[in-house]
Amino acid sequence: MRISKVEISPIALYSEPLWNMSYSYRVILVAWRVLEVGFIVARFVLIRAPFVLLWTRLPLTRDITLPGWYKELQGMLGPRREAMLAVSGGRVGEGQLPFIDSYESVEDLKRQMDILSGIVKPPGPIKVMIGGILRGLIMELGSVYIKLAQIVSMRPEVPPFLREELQLVQDKLPGLPEEEVKIILKRELLKPVEDIFEWVDYTPVHAASLAILHHAKLKDGREVALKIQRPFLAGRVAIDTVIILRLGIGFLRLLFPVLRRTDLTFFTLSFERNIKKEINFELEGHIQDYCRRTALDNPVMADGLYIAEPYFDYTTKKLLVMEYVTGFLRIDEAFNLPLDEIWDLLSYKMPGMPEEIPAQAVVLGARFPMHMAWHSGIWHGDLHAGNAYVMRPRYKGDRFRFFLCDFGMYEDVTREDFQGVLMLLWGLLAGSPQLATDGLRYCHLQGGGNLTEVDWDALYGEMLSFGRVWLEEAPEEEAGIKLRRSKLGEGGLTRQILILLYGQIMGSDMHLPYWMWLLLKSYAQE
Repeated sequence: MRISKVEISPIALYSEPLWNMSYSYRVILVAWRVLEVGFIVARFVLIRAPFVLLWTRLPLTRDITLPGWYKELQGMLGPRREAMLAVSGGRVGEGQLPFIDSYESVEDLKRQMDILSGIVKPPGPIKVMIGGILRGLIMELGSVYIKLAQIVSMRPEVPPFLREELQLVQDKLPGLPEEEVKIILKRELLKPVEDIFEWVDYTPVHAASLAILHHAKLKDGREVALKIQRPFLAGRVAIDTVIILRLGIGFLRLLFPVLRRTDLTFFTLSFERNIKKEINFELEGHIQDYCRRTALDNPVMADGLYIAEPYFDYTTKKLLVMEYVTGFLRIDEAFNLPLDEIWDLLSYKMPGMPEEIPAQAVVLGARFPMHMAWHSGIWHGDLHAGNAYVMRPRYKGDRFRFFLCDFGMYEDVTREDFQGVLMLLWGLLAGSPQLATDGLRYCHLQGGGNLTEVDWDALYGEMLSFGRVWLEEAPEEEAGIKLRRSKLGEGGLTRQILILLYGQIMGSDMHLPYWMWLLLKSYAQE
């Protein structure tokens, strides 16, 4: 909370040395923050949300714009929100999207899009209100809770209407006041803003949970993107992480018996480790630059993938200054492009890639983390729709490219580490349940597990069932087997593999190395 622009909150009193040395200091800050969170929840649920619901839904008031903070919540609950969610990201029900390579022309693509527009049904007003209130509450609670919501939004078992709402907190959040941005820039660069920048646009380009992105121009003429860390973030991360992982999950275990039988160690460790790593923007800049140079060294990657160049002369732990890139949109919003551009995106063939691979610019971007893990030993652990973009052609003769950003979440991976994943995937896709089971056994040992902790016979049975459902004989193929094309059209292979893995891992004592949880999380959103 703020009184006369002064932060009165435990997060403003956080000191890392005291936090590490004094147990009593930690207890006081956590207890204070618990009371503050309780006050925020009570105020939101009992006052703000009901007020906005009444204001938005009453016929006499629904067209009146609410004052101040309530404007943001009004957009979440307004009558038009139902229709917006229906076409958000071009998502439709399972089984409705045909194969990309089944389009024969732009006219055929238009017919398919017209069919889809008639199929998509918006969620009901009750779901819209529930989702909007939940999203508003999470935004009120702050950065760490928003980051948790982003992770939850990638889980396939979450209802679709909630996934859509929670995915909106990836990069559509409020920014910071102009004066506050100036203060942060001056503190980080040790000079007034006017001495370094010709101008700064204080309207944010993107505003995410941990940082806000602004457009600016340096005195030397270069246009740059300023990734500015949100204030008091270290305190929020330290205190709220304890509340969520120690108190919150413990409380949920008491309420839900199924959680008492579930090993959530992987979740608590990954969440805590990830978010602490993400708030070091200087480290992120070096990882981003390394990935950029790796992509440029590969002819195919250099042609179809774009990563912004960081400028380390102006980069600190709380400020990342990098090349400003224009003309891009989120990967899940690509179907909002004009039809001729969608056709160009789907049909363009990149030099060096097999002709039969469709949407090669998108496929190349999705393959890049695997390429980095195998060839460079680094895994990009946060590949979701908020970090993956399609970059439109910028000049005549240019082409669509895959634009990748946000390299704060990464993990070192060796080729030896990767062997288990390759065994698992190859076993699943080549009809060898024993090889797939051996791959998971290899990963389990890497994660510090004991072989006697897991029922491997039951796991083998699951792998065998997966092959019976998804594979069919194909004598014309070299492997003698192929994926069932009709089955692929029903829901998506990646999602089914994730459901299989999550179901087995969450229901057993299986352990996995930390980097593999990042891999699973990255591909948990389709």
